Amino acid sequence: MRSVGLALMLQIVVISSARSQTPGHFSHLQGATASSVYPGGEGSVFHLFTALSLGERVPEGRVRGTIVSDRTHGHLRDTTLDSSPAPQKLQNRSPRTPTVAAVNFERLKAKADAAREADQISEAIKIYTQLVRIRPRWAEGWWYLGTLYYDSDQYAPGAKAFQQFVSLEPKNGQGWAMLGLCEYQFQQYASSLQDLAKSRSLGFSGNEELARVVRYHQAILLTRGKQYEAAMALLNGFAVEHRESDGVLDALGLAALRISDPLDSVNSEQREMVRQFGKASFLGAERKMPESNKMFQELEARYRGQPNVAYAYGVALLLQKDPEKAITYFLKELERDPRHVAALLQVAFQAIASGKYTDGLPYAKKAIEFEPDNFAAYYALGRIYLESDDTAQALKNLEKAAAMAPDSSNVKFVLARAYTRAKRPAEAARARAEFARLEALAKKRRGEATGPGSPAETTDDVGKTSNP
Repeated sequence: MRSVGLALMLQIVVISSARSQTPGHFSHLQGATASSVYPGGEGSVFHLFTALSLGERVPEGRVRGTIVSDRTHGHLRDTTLDSSPAPQKLQNRSPRTPTVAAVNFERLKAKADAAREADQISEAIKIYTQLVRIRPRWAEGWWYLGTLYYDSDQYAPGAKAFQQFVSLEPKNGQGWAMLGLCEYQFQQYASSLQDLAKSRSLGFSGNEELARVVRYHQAILLTRGKQYEAAMALLNGFAVEHRESDGVLDALGLAALRISDPLDSVNSEQREMVRQFGKASFLGAERKMPESNKMFQELEARYRGQPNVAYAYGVALLLQKDPEKAITYFLKELERDPRHVAALLQVAFQAIASGKYTDGLPYAKKAIEFEPDNFAAYYALGRIYLESDDTAQALKNLEKAAAMAPDSSNVKFVLARAYTRAKRPAEAARARAEFARLEALAKKRRGEATGPGSPAETTDDVGKTSNP
């Protein structure tokens, strides 16, 4: 059994993912990403909602040697990975009958392959373009064309090539990954986030380099969309794998401090603060608690009063299983900003954890008042009403939470309890079945998302291993 305080802290989960998205690139993502967050079990920092799973065989191509360039994201590079050919299943799709057209096609293909392998990118692009015009359904050609465009920083045509590829190979996770990475580079952030999430749901067939690059960029996009807990959950995987880099620390710091602006838009003092909070968070995710706590204490004293500093330290204290002290820092954040919904929900969930349900009631209600589209707030309020024996109000709020976050196994878990208490057995059975389905999917996604060592057991919302 886990610490009750820690487990309930995790219920905040995607506090930010259920709110309205910021204008611009993310304005229409609410339905697509509200549940795309947490890759680990309840023993990790954030919990409840995620839409990631492992998948099927995907193509290799030049992706192993090119998608992690020193210029763009060398801090994630694994130099043991070299370029490799497209998968055999794609290579074997040439016609069996050696017609004149087929022979000519193969000769042209040989020229394209030679140009590609000699890094004659412009020539290779020219010939592969001819080849896919001859055979529009030649998936291997679209793959190579897309990677060549990506290698030469031509991201818009690269995205078009990968769109053709995934239309032919819709279950190839690497194709969706490359499409999302191209879209990221020319700032099509909404489409990029959706396609990167889809790639992770399909999997990368052991291509760990690509998995890390996708995870990193997805976290950056989640932070820009104010889905901070989701971003931190993904980035914590780098700490589990002991892959520290400046880029990862900066990304963690932005998420911990709930800064949605790009790093290059903040001043030098803020950049230093971001890097330091990222380092402290990284140490915590590495389970180096004494070092992490010492650093957070120093940072809180140094930057006291600045937005989200007290909140970040409170989250760190929950990881260190000190919920009472954590609450004092959440309350400090609320003194600075009474409308800080994340802090309101942290206090509400800690009240649930300690069995002081009425204490949490005003905080959950305020969270709904300030963010009426935040499913975590309805979930918290529903939990409080359920434990206070107000089943009707519990169902009202839990059903709202379930409608907003249909992929949340924990909402389904508590909803099943509420239906059982209301003597509605058929609906309770459906909720239990959906809980079981979602938990089965969660078991697939946990290892890929955070790497070896992340907790995998199924727990309920108070940290007890059980079933509804």
